[in-house]
Amino acid sequence: MICLKNSTQGAEILVDYCAGALDAIRTAELEAHLRECASCRNEVEAQREVWNALDVWPLVDVSPSFETRLEARIAEGGKSWWRPTWSRWLPVPAAAAALAAVLLIWNPGLKQPASVSDKIDVKIDVQQVQQALDDMDLLTPVGRAL
Repeated sequence: MICLKNSTQGAEILVDYCAGALDAIRTAELEAHLRECASCRNEVEAQREVWNALDVWPLVDVSPSFETRLEARIAEGGKSWWRPTWSRWLPVPAAAAALAAVLLIWNPGLKQPASVSDKIDVKIDVQQVQQALDDMDLLTPVGRAL
């Protein structure tokens, strides 16, 4: 028997075993494996605890109209309450964006900014650049941890 943790069907086998739905041959193989594998034994015990907790959980009666309402919601095709509201307000931001674009493009008083290279005399210090790159490499693991 392959260990439940190493098998792609391990979860299904575990659930079937705990539900008593596993055939006799596979049940015997699994029980032989459980005698040898503490990890799988722990998994079976954890699954049994879940099943025992669910058995103790009180059943709740659903309303008589539950199935009718559920079928109606399914028939709606996943319509959401916010879609009509959202689609009603969509033209407002679209119009604002269009107006802003028009004002930015057609404003004759707007001067083109000078390029950065026209204003700044660029002097590159190689050691300063190397130090900045080293500092960024040092801070990268800290950023990932946050």
